[in-house]
Amino acid sequence: MARLINLMDEICNGVEIYYTGRTGGQYLKTAYILCDDYTELTSKLFLLAQDSKWSDKKNGRYKNYHDVQQDVQSKVRKIDPKSLRCVKEMHDAMKERRDRRNDFFHSTHLLDLGIASRNCVEAFCDLLNYGHLLFDAEWKQAVSAARNLEVLEIMLRLEKKSFGDPAVTTRVNEILGDLPRNHPTRVPNKGVHVAKYPDDLHTRLSVIYGGPELRDKLAKLL
Repeated sequence: MARLINLMDEICNGVEIYYTGRTGGQYLKTAYILCDDYTELTSKLFLLAQDSKWSDKKNGRYKNYHDVQQDVQSKVRKIDPKSLRCVKEMHDAMKERRDRRNDFFHSTHLLDLGIASRNCVEAFCDLLNYGHLLFDAEWKQAVSAARNLEVLEIMLRLEKKSFGDPAVTTRVNEILGDLPRNHPTRVPNKGVHVAKYPDDLHTRLSVIYGGPELRDKLAKLL
């Protein structure tokens, strides 16, 4: 459980990176690549949870991504065969993302290729669904234990929902717009800060300070 909670902290970092640069798009590729890494780590933690003797080494080298996913499918086939089809479908989508992610590193002509917000949202939602499927209640408990991941997960799912229903974005913005723009502090203000994308900054701070109240308001839109 401790390692799963550590993974949640990392996933939280990746989603925060996405929301920090969503408008300008400057961190989308970074968030996308990190999400792919978290997916592989989720698979490995699941295999270790099922068999403490499982190893990610093969012939003295780390198993490749596809070997690890095959190990997951083999294990799911034994413990929960009804979920195998869903796992295979998730793995197919994840494989496409892994291939794209690898191209970023190995093909210099892709250095200027960007990633759309939608790519990140779908990747992170798939990752969260994957974790819920593999770990069930333990995953949910770990999500709630990671600082703001519970709220961020709802925001990702609402953003995905908005792809088919743009009105969702308006309702989310109304909720965020009602949150205070300044957090009370006794520290004297010094210096100056200019936000190029103030909406991203407000979203980020709203998640940090919104707490359960923000979580519950957003959850009602799902």
